[in-house]
Amino acid sequence: MPPTKPKGDYIETDTGNKVARRTQLHGTQHIILGGRTVIQPEVCIRGDLVRPAAAAAATATATAPAPTLAIAPAAPAAPSKDPKDTKDLKAGNATYNTSVNIGRYSFVSTGAVLKPPSRMHKGQVVYHPLKIGDHVFVGERSVVEAASIGDHVHIGPRAVVGK
Repeated sequence: MPPTKPKGDYIETDTGNKVARRTQLHGTQHIILGGRTVIQPEVCIRGDLVRPAAAAAATATATAPAPTLAIAPAAPAAPSKDPKDTKDLKAGNATYNTSVNIGRYSFVSTGAVLKPPSRMHKGQVVYHPLKIGDHVFVGERSVVEAASIGDHVHIGPRAVVGK
């Protein structure tokens, strides 16, 4: 029996993202990595904290004008493949519901926590998407709970952003 190849410390995706095996990813279906992003061990990314579909749809329909005549419901548009494209979000498509969006060439250091910001709305906790831009460095043991971090940002070690 041939010897088995030892598993590496990182998993590499097709787009060049490297995610440590010891990273805690909650709600992976709501996390988008832009490409060539490095997530180090002991990082916690909370993708499970998403805005409820009913709240997202209510917000989108509250701003949209009411139709005067509806014969048949329209089929929902397919979500966009490009993580930077928000036209589906602006159109009120509830299927495009990301929680954490990390841009290209970003680096998240050991022990950092990324979670979407929360607000109280009508007695309920509502989470908003967290968007991190391109070429962002998040330092060790930092906590990021902001709505948006721009491009080319360096967050130092043990920093708390958005609390």
